[in-house]
Amino acid sequence: MKLEAIAGNVAHAIKDRSTDTPFVLAVEFTDKDSKGKSATGCVIARMSDHQHYTITSNDFRYMDAGKDILAEELGAFFECDDDLDQRQALIDRVNELVAQDPDNDAELITAD
Repeated sequence: MKLEAIAGNVAHAIKDRSTDTPFVLAVEFTDKDSKGKSATGCVIARMSDHQHYTITSNDFRYMDAGKDILAEELGAFFECDDDLDQRQALIDRVNELVAQDPDNDAELITAD
């Protein structure tokens, strides 16, 4: 799947979340050198409740994320055809789409 389509799907899922059960959306990227295997890196969007989310770039595959993340409900798992170096572009696009949606009430939580 292409980055723009995944960004739209992730932003839509964030906007439409209506329960407070922890929820995860994971995106892995294709390693071009290995001809289709997952690259060592992912983007994980987590919603602790229906109004707050975090989205992070990680240097590990989703399945290596740790027990706390893996124990949360997996809302969707995407495989992005773009290079691993597009993780920040994906994060920026998701945040942009969420912020632009007039019906959205989800708020990005940053680690400031």
